[in-house]
Amino acid sequence: SALAAVWLREPRRIGGAPPAPPVPSVATATTTAAPQAASPLRDGRVWRAAVAIGVMCCPQFAVLTFATVFLHDFSRAGIGTLTGVMVAVQLGAMVARIAAGRWTDRHGDRRAFLRRCTGLSCLLFASLGAVAWAVDAAPARPAAMLATAGLLAAAGICASAWHGVAYTELATLAGARRAGTALGMANSCVYLGLFLTPLAIPHVVAASSWPVAWVIAGLCMLAALPLLPKPATRGAAGRAMAGTPGSASPGTP
Repeated sequence: SALAAVWLREPRRIGGAPPAPPVPSVATATTTAAPQAASPLRDGRVWRAAVAIGVMCCPQFAVLTFATVFLHDFSRAGIGTLTGVMVAVQLGAMVARIAAGRWTDRHGDRRAFLRRCTGLSCLLFASLGAVAWAVDAAPARPAAMLATAGLLAAAGICASAWHGVAYTELATLAGARRAGTALGMANSCVYLGLFLTPLAIPHVVAASSWPVAWVIAGLCMLAALPLLPKPATRGAAGRAMAGTPGSASPGTP
């Protein structure tokens, strides 16, 4: 709260001049008033994207809340290994988020990036489940511990890399005037996942095993794929990055 009070300011206007009135587009030049944009609460595309963000957060929450429990109970890992994996996940996720934002800012097509990141995360969690199942007879061996710890860190980083890109795409989809509502919808879905994931994992592990739990985490990423907005065409993506009218838009599903 203190940092927000110190750092958050309204953007300065050049020369203290009031903002210029909006320039009517060709489509609205002949009308007396532009129709008000529909609420994101009534937009199925925004709801699907918000739910997708919430579902995609569940594997990340699984790693953050139960990675150390898994490594300790399954692989008999010590405090050094546990600390190293969690530090790698957190630092790696920080770098990955910034790199993902920079890459999509330069190359465009956030939607395609989100789909690739989701698919890779699904593959990593499935691989983690397969390796955990394969080494179940001797999970504490150094090679087995290294494989599970490495895959767990990689899956956790990949499952965290897409956040900024997804929120930016959601705000673009809803439109600037409705972005606050759309982001609030996404955060509600995210915190629902944050509540349900730690509750579900102990029951899943008790009823089956750790490998099954990680495979289910991968399936969560897979389930989000149909909910994500479809990739834009190359021309539309380029216009969106340039900020031209009619580009990225709420009209593109």
